[in-house]
Amino acid sequence: ERARTERIFDFTHRLEAYVPKQKRIHGYFAMPLLAGGKLQGRVDPAREGTTLVAKQASLAGPKAVVPMAEALVEAAAWVGCTDIRVDRVDAPELREPLRTEIGHALRRAYR
Repeated sequence: ERARTERIFDFTHRLEAYVPKQKRIHGYFAMPLLAGGKLQGRVDPAREGTTLVAKQASLAGPKAVVPMAEALVEAAAWVGCTDIRVDRVDAPELREPLRTEIGHALRRAYR
């Protein structure tokens, strides 16, 4: 329930699949990131062959980078992807840290 999610987590989430493309904020099928008991961001995932694509990633701040990277690696495994690509990060300063952490998380996952 949206009202409860907003009240408990102070986080507004809407499925934007039914919103006209030009009015979407977080992406067609943006999914929230729950980490440490808090909703810390969201990602709009897609799959291109064996690549999981984060079409758009929104993070609450630098502390959300590691959980987002780990969630993307886990999601890639669920759908049989061996690579991850990040197309857009809402906070440009978190783009490279996220890419770097995805690399670390992939190496940990495939040891």
